Amino acid sequence: MNTNRVKRIIGRAEFWIFIALVVMCIAIQAISGGQLFEPSTVVTILRSMVVDGMFAMVCLIVMVSGGFDLSFPAIAALAYSLSCTICLNMGWCQTNPLAGFIIAVVIGAILGMLNGWIISNFKLDTMIVTLGTQTFFLGVSMGLLQLKEITSQLPLGFRTFGESYLFEVTNSAGLRSTMTTMFIPFVLLCLIVSFVLNRTMFGRALYAIGGNEVSAERAGYNVKRIKFILYTVVGAISGFIGMIRVCMARQSIPKALIGKEMTIIPAVILGGASIFGGEGSVFGTVCAVAIITVVSNSMLLIGIDSYWQDFFNGLVILIGIMISAIQTMRRNK
Repeated sequence: MNTNRVKRIIGRAEFWIFIALVVMCIAIQAISGGQLFEPSTVVTILRSMVVDGMFAMVCLIVMVSGGFDLSFPAIAALAYSLSCTICLNMGWCQTNPLAGFIIAVVIGAILGMLNGWIISNFKLDTMIVTLGTQTFFLGVSMGLLQLKEITSQLPLGFRTFGESYLFEVTNSAGLRSTMTTMFIPFVLLCLIVSFVLNRTMFGRALYAIGGNEVSAERAGYNVKRIKFILYTVVGAISGFIGMIRVCMARQSIPKALIGKEMTIIPAVILGGASIFGGEGSVFGTVCAVAIITVVSNSMLLIGIDSYWQDFFNGLVILIGIMISAIQTMRRNK
C-alpha cells in the first residue's frame, strides 16, 4: 500500500469513526468487567442495530444528495400501521407476511412520491418540506384514519417471522440471546446502498447533486427526475423497514417511531456525511450507528443512568456538525 493511499484513508472521517468505535468498545469492556464482549451482549447489540441501521441507510442517500428527510419515520409508521390494519381486517398474513410487506412498500412509495414531487417541482428546502409532510402523515394516521395499536391481534405471520432467528448464544450466566433473521435484510440493504452509491450512475448523480446542484444540472443530470426517484425509493424502503420493526417488536403502534429521526440523523452525520451534501459512506454510517447502539446498550453495564443518552445524542449532533463544517472548509480551500 503506497503512502498516498494511506494518507487518503487516514484523512477520511470513516477511519477515525472506526478507531473511536474500537477504543470505546475496549474501554467499556474494561470498565464493565468483561461483559461487553459476552456473546449474548454482542448479539443484543447487533439486533438493536437492525432498524436504526436500515433507517440510517435511507437517511444517508438523502444527505449525500444534499437533502434532509425528517419524514421517513412518519412514512414508515403510516405504511406499517395501514398495512397491518388491512391485513388484520382481511384475514391476511396468518402464515406468510409477504402481502403485508408489499402493501407497506407500496404505501411508502406513494408517500415518498409526494415528498419527491413537492421537492423536485417547487425546489423548496427539503427540511421544511419533509417537516411539513411528517406532520401531515401523522395527522392522516392518527386523525383522518384513526389507526389503532395492534398488539395481541397482530397477524400470526408477522409474529412468526419476527421470532425467527439465525442462531442463538448463551453467556456465562446462562442468559440466552438469539440473532434475528432480520439481520439479513439489514446487511443486504447496506450492500445495495454501497453498490448504488459507488458503482452506479444514479449514485454518482446523487454525489454530484449534493456537491453542487447547478453544476450537476449543467453536466447533464436530470436533477428533477433524480430527486423524484430518490424520495420515492426512500419512501418504499421506509415502508419495508417499518414492517421489519413490526415483526421484531410484534406490535404495530402508529406513534412508535415519532422522533426516531433525532437519533438517526446525528448517526449519519457522525459517520462522515456532510450536512451540505456530496459526502458520506456506508462504512462510516454503520460504524456511527454501532457507536450509538453500543453506548445505549452499555450504560447499565457501566452503571450510568439511561437518561444520559439524550446528552450523548446532543453531543453527537454537535460533533457531527463540527466535522461537516471542518470538511467543508478544507474542501473550499
